[in-house]
Amino acid sequence: MGNSRKLLGSISLITISYLMSRILGFFREILLARWTGVTGASDTLDLAFIIPDFLFYLSAGGYLAITLIPILSDLSKNKKNELNDYFVSLLYGLSLIFILISFLFFLFRYQIVNLLSVSDPDLFVKLFTPIVFSQAFFFIGAILMSFQYFKNDFKYAAIAPVVYNLSIILFGWLNSSSPESTVYGFAIGGLIGSVIGHLLIQLLGAKNNGLVFKFLKPRLEHVLQYLRISLPLIVGQSIAVVDEQLFRYFGSLLSTGSIASFRYARRVALIPVGVVAQAVGVASYPTLSNLFVENKLEEFKLLVRKQLSALAAINTGVLIVFLTNSENIIEIIYQRGMFTAEDTVRVSSIFMVVTFGIIPWSLNQIITRSYYVQKNYWFPVWIGTSVTFITILILHLLSNPSEGSYALVIISSLWINTLVLSIFLKIRNERLINRFQILDFLKILMIGLVTYYLSVTLKLYSGNPLLELLYDTFFIFIVILMSLFVVKMKYINLKRTN
Repeated sequence: MGNSRKLLGSISLITISYLMSRILGFFREILLARWTGVTGASDTLDLAFIIPDFLFYLSAGGYLAITLIPILSDLSKNKKNELNDYFVSLLYGLSLIFILISFLFFLFRYQIVNLLSVSDPDLFVKLFTPIVFSQAFFFIGAILMSFQYFKNDFKYAAIAPVVYNLSIILFGWLNSSSPESTVYGFAIGGLIGSVIGHLLIQLLGAKNNGLVFKFLKPRLEHVLQYLRISLPLIVGQSIAVVDEQLFRYFGSLLSTGSIASFRYARRVALIPVGVVAQAVGVASYPTLSNLFVENKLEEFKLLVRKQLSALAAINTGVLIVFLTNSENIIEIIYQRGMFTAEDTVRVSSIFMVVTFGIIPWSLNQIITRSYYVQKNYWFPVWIGTSVTFITILILHLLSNPSEGSYALVIISSLWINTLVLSIFLKIRNERLINRFQILDFLKILMIGLVTYYLSVTLKLYSGNPLLELLYDTFFIFIVILMSLFVVKMKYINLKRTN
């Protein structure tokens, strides 16, 4: 209970900041849809991100906090006086490596054009150049953020995506005269936003959390230690990480606008994941790491189980809202400017499938961290990599592929990956998912099915898309909230206790 209350402040701060970031990111997508629509220019923007994003994943940049926090926790406990120099050495060494790698990919930009069979090579190269270098600043920022997370300070890291999105919006607006100039403005804005938000602000955040920057030579053993620990994350990419790249690549094999359609649908579906699940995962990871290091395993398991049940319940409600209002949501968000009513129908049909990924995306934020905090990296990586390879094989073997069939295969793979990791997750030889957790999930499923049935059969308002969405959202969450008060669960208790 104490740890749950302790986390509330951190989770609330990150949730608010992530909400602001998602709102801005959401607004960014609305403007992109308005200024470019479902066109070849928006497809090219997504293609320009494939290699830089994958480069970031291969560096384990997205897992830096997961990799470094356990190391820093051990150093803080046993060799506290060495912590600062170790971190600075690692920061310098990894930053230098990643800048060199980014420059190397820049040199091969024309070869990448041929590899991806880009339809507009000149525009691709124009976008790829600022995007690939922005990844270097993302990576450096991720290292600096991990130090702040270790110190349980999240405010500077929370500012980064806000600054990043504001910069993209500003430069996109300044260059919104055509779809091609708009996407170039987005790319330039991303570079400037990454420098300010992910580098400069994070340097200030790390310094204010006690990091002392020194002129010292990076030590090879520190870099090798990081590479050794993060190796499973570098060589193996989970379907929950590379699903976006699969949407991009296989979308490029379909008609013009398929990549953009996947992008628009996926961005909306990820809003609850980014606002709630990611915030919970990021905020709780330092606490979980400390609980594990201090051998407080019962508190550790209870905290994880509560988070899984809560996320399942919240996202079941979101899923029902999205399913019952898919076309309304896409119309409200995107249908203006170059984004037509036909585009709304096209994207909403994909959104109906992609929205089922909300629950596995969310649970995966907690499940994978429960493995990583135990320094158990290889098992989730082998599972994720196996699922990814099987998914790619199935996608290649599909006869008469379509946007809907590609989306169905990828989202199904997310569910399989999350279910397998959940089933085999152990905390010191005890399975985390016990029968009480399974009963919680089954009760949440039943509540969801009843709520969906009631929302469809008792649809008392139909007309204005926004009013219909608001009415259905209110109705669905009232039904779910009342159900959670009535149905007794082990890890969800809304009744106030003294």
